[in-house]
Amino acid sequence: MSSNSLKARKFFLIAGLLLVLAQGLWDFPGLQDYLFPGEQMGANLLVVREECGKIEAGLTSLQSRVDYLSWFLVHRGAVQKLSLDRMLAFPFSESIRPLSPGYFWQSNIYLAQKTRVNVERKIKYLGAFLQYLDANMRLRLSRQDTDKRPPPSGEVNRLQQIQEFQRRLGGYDARLKELRELLTWLENNGSKT
Repeated sequence: MSSNSLKARKFFLIAGLLLVLAQGLWDFPGLQDYLFPGEQMGANLLVVREECGKIEAGLTSLQSRVDYLSWFLVHRGAVQKLSLDRMLAFPFSESIRPLSPGYFWQSNIYLAQKTRVNVERKIKYLGAFLQYLDANMRLRLSRQDTDKRPPPSGEVNRLQQIQEFQRRLGGYDARLKELRELLTWLENNGSKT
């Protein structure tokens, strides 16, 4: 091998490692907050908004599953015909319900519990993330207070958005608690099905 080939390989290796280092530093959240505080906070609030939508969808799904199980528990003794609305919402469950009520019950309880756990995880993650954003924004505003500069209206608005998301998250948690209690009651009282 020639010495030029070895030098070129070393050069490309060093350049590649420096590129990976630069990319890693660029993606580091602390550096992003320092270099572009407004843009990073805006991107974080967009992520929070999307996660809130996913939590709402999960709670709606869990509510419909719990309502479905409640309906089945109330109408357990009567002959139940297939319902077109329920067939569209829960095709698998409605197709096996007349054939195997026990399996139907257990599979729906499992799916409801799976949705519940997923929503609980999202709420826990989002709560911690919002606490971080709130502390970060308050620290930024307190630094500006010590400099005797009025805070930009955008930062105050972002702090209000964070607080609104925290209130919404508290509402989601309360709704999830109600659904969890109802699901536990259904699981305990419907096992004889």
